[in-house]
Amino acid sequence: MSETHSYTTQESFARRFFAIAVAVSLFAAAIFAPGVAGASSRVNVNSAGVEELAALPGIGQSKARAIIEERERLPFGSVDDLERVSGIGEKTLEVLREHVTIGQTGPKALAGE
Repeated sequence: MSETHSYTTQESFARRFFAIAVAVSLFAAAIFAPGVAGASSRVNVNSAGVEELAALPGIGQSKARAIIEERERLPFGSVDDLERVSGIGEKTLEVLREHVTIGQTGPKALAGE
């Protein structure tokens, strides 16, 4: 026994409206989510390991090790301080800005505040 269901005009309209609303919501999430997610998923260059740093755009194993060596010498006080690392210039820094953070530094960070 096969059932067929024919939708009324109102049901058909409601289904289309719902489908469009879902599509618009997904589109809006795709546009605005990267900015929100990017803020919370930034790599802390003062604490990240080689693998995490190497995964950043324009940074490989060699530059990742150089970042760690430089921060052990003197922790980064700003993202701009990454230019102290050999091989990281203005162009690389501009690409990295949206992917990295320095985290907390200074006396408050050391005190755990």
